[in-house]
Amino acid sequence: MSQQAKIVTGLGKAELHRILVRGYDLTEELVGKITFSQMTFLMLMGRMPTAGQTRMIDALLTILVEHGMVSSIVAARLTYHTAPEAIQAAVATAILGAGSVHLGSSEWCARMLQEALPPHTNDADLDTLAASVVKRYEERKQRVPGIGHRTHAEGDPRADRLFEIARETQVYGRYCDLLRRIARAAESRRGRRLPVNVTGAIAAIASDLGLPWPMSKAFAIIGRTLGAMAHIGEEIRNPMAGNIDAAIKSALVYEAGDKERT
Repeated sequence: MSQQAKIVTGLGKAELHRILVRGYDLTEELVGKITFSQMTFLMLMGRMPTAGQTRMIDALLTILVEHGMVSSIVAARLTYHTAPEAIQAAVATAILGAGSVHLGSSEWCARMLQEALPPHTNDADLDTLAASVVKRYEERKQRVPGIGHRTHAEGDPRADRLFEIARETQVYGRYCDLLRRIARAAESRRGRRLPVNVTGAIAAIASDLGLPWPMSKAFAIIGRTLGAMAHIGEEIRNPMAGNIDAAIKSALVYEAGDKERT
């Protein structure tokens, strides 16, 4: 009889009198002694962060909490309006909207950066890499992820602030440098401003921290979860979903299809 393969995790285990998390006793060594930012780094990276890394993670978790009445938040409010008994469904609605158009492009930007500049590559010419990346996306007729923004067309203040903190905490590295060179190369080819946006900055910083590219979206998801909860809390205290629904109905125009016209 063959021996059953082990199922191994390094994250956590609940025992009779304690809970282990990444090798630490949850109640004795973590709760009340570390911040949520430190806990985030510990869970994602498997080790405790330095003071600089803690400050950087805190900024990444904070930067995307709120950006106004965006479509995913409207969807979350409408979901709560129709299913108030399932607040988790409304939160999930907001997070499900984190994709390539809004909030979630950090994943694809990080992939672009890490594929262009694989880890442990030390002798690359970043300007040459940047030009080749822009050219490749242009040939595919695809937008370069992580640059340009409809609202912040002249520069995303959130990206600028993240890069400032990355420099101050010594997290700023070759991926941050490469992305800014990609933005300059794209601007040169297209003749217009295409500054690094916030999800691009997150992607570059997450890559410099050592996270694999699919995990760069973690900060957007965690941060926006808090934002969604705040909007649902406001919806409970000051409902507006009914007004949103009424506005849609008042602006809605029905046009009969060809079959009905004949």
